[in-house]
Amino acid sequence: MLEKLFLKLKNLYRRIDMKINRRKYGYLDKLPKNIKYFKGSLYDAIYDASCKWPHNVAIEYYDRQFTYREFIKETDKVARCLRGLGVEKGDYITVCMPNTPEATMFFYAINQVGAIANMIHPLSSEKEIEYYLNKTKSKVMLCIDITYPKLKEIIDNTKVEKVIIASATRSMEKIVQFIYWLKKGRKLKVKEDTRVILWKTFEKYEKKFVGNPRVIVDADDPAVILYSGGTTGTPKGVVLTNMNLNAEALQAAYAVSFLVPENSILTFLPNFHCFGLAVSTHIPLNYGMRVILIPQFNIKKLKHYMRKYRFNIMCGVPTIYDYITKMKWKKNELKDFKIALVGGDAISTELKELTNETLKKYGSPAKLQIGYGLTEASSVVSYSPIEEKNAEIIGYALPNCDFLVKDLNADAEAPLGESGEILVSGPVLMKEYLDDEKETKNAFIELNGKKWLRTGDVGFLDKKGLMHYQSRLKRMIITSGYNVYPSQVEKVIMSSEVVDKCAVIGVPDKNKGEIVKAFIVLKEGINSIIARTKIQKVLKENLARFEQPREFKYVDSLPITKLGKIAYKELENIK
Repeated sequence: MLEKLFLKLKNLYRRIDMKINRRKYGYLDKLPKNIKYFKGSLYDAIYDASCKWPHNVAIEYYDRQFTYREFIKETDKVARCLRGLGVEKGDYITVCMPNTPEATMFFYAINQVGAIANMIHPLSSEKEIEYYLNKTKSKVMLCIDITYPKLKEIIDNTKVEKVIIASATRSMEKIVQFIYWLKKGRKLKVKEDTRVILWKTFEKYEKKFVGNPRVIVDADDPAVILYSGGTTGTPKGVVLTNMNLNAEALQAAYAVSFLVPENSILTFLPNFHCFGLAVSTHIPLNYGMRVILIPQFNIKKLKHYMRKYRFNIMCGVPTIYDYITKMKWKKNELKDFKIALVGGDAISTELKELTNETLKKYGSPAKLQIGYGLTEASSVVSYSPIEEKNAEIIGYALPNCDFLVKDLNADAEAPLGESGEILVSGPVLMKEYLDDEKETKNAFIELNGKKWLRTGDVGFLDKKGLMHYQSRLKRMIITSGYNVYPSQVEKVIMSSEVVDKCAVIGVPDKNKGEIVKAFIVLKEGINSIIARTKIQKVLKENLARFEQPREFKYVDSLPITKLGKIAYKELENIK
């Protein structure tokens, strides 16, 4: 009893302290250096939110809404089912689902019983699914029904004891389910056996467990495995703890002012991606917000989503905002849209300015804000200042996090204003790469008496302490001994009035080592011969000779990854 009272008083103090500091510091202006962190689990944090805002809508999915009280009640039920299946603390449980209420409840139920969620892409290949399951020796798996045919082919090669099959329609209202199946076709038939069960059968396992499913979970216990580095080789399993994601949630509240229960967020970034899981799901659920889950995002339906859900916050990759600038909007059609966050990939200053102009023109008070981070640092470690126009500036490090720029040629701090590898420290740093001591060791470095995470990005700090992002270290081109940052070259090319999109890579050259090659998508109706003259003019005016592309390739479109980023690896194969 006294412990619960102490916890409530502690949380009350935390909320009051946060509000005071929000008013005092505003958007990333002189952030407090030390803040106190929530010591519980991810589930504990959401349970705490359900006590504060029990009647607020936590999850909205099509026309179905779950209040915070209902969401916790359903999550507790799932937790009892997991315990009924024999799931114990420390077990790995794989989630292979799009954004649905079941996936979200399952994630927090896994955390509640002390197990570790292994989040994977539902569109992964058979071999990829097999790799992810065996990497974690997963005991149980939740799988979307459309992925089951692939899973059938490899499940015998794994240690999975039970597969739970769920449909994207389960939480829809009956009429919406009917319309969904009219559009999508017949349901996929799954034959149950001793290993494979449907969600409705899974629910019966609740009766096999009596008592409270909740176990004691330490803040530093592993909570989730997310994958990183898949485009450059074998994906690495990033182990994030309860502290990592809860610290991310608290830091964000000190840095931005939109984390209030009145707000709502359109969550289409997937739960197997850190930007989707941490920033678009866990953080808003910490603050009583409405999370609108979109299982399969269609950019062409963005207008429909805005009219239907009246959301006011969106996190997206640059390609989403590029599309917004090209859509036809009516006057004040964007008035409900208040917060626009972008991350996951670099954005040009031109696109940032054009997005802000579009938002303002159609009634939105929002200004595009850049979130910089990586999976190994629990997603975002800095937000750009709201009024900052230069998209290269990614801002100040969040409270209790620090930036340091390492010399590219030595294990030493680079002088102020000089380019080097961006290092990050703070409570959001991953625990390790799963079962990969070598890669874990390579990911960290000790400098100035502190442990730092190597981001693999190149940038520099200015006199104000603002970090400037320049390029991925692996994308940096070395031509005749000179360093060329592709994002800088892309920025100049994008400044030409004839260019719609571009991407720059380094290609092998026997004399120079590498040369710069530009892939360019021209605006509609532009002749490539005329365009080249104009592009070369802006290149000569803004870049040194060694930075200018030696090869140009005009294409109709740029290849993109499943997450909407430019697929630079694929460009290397285009002649």
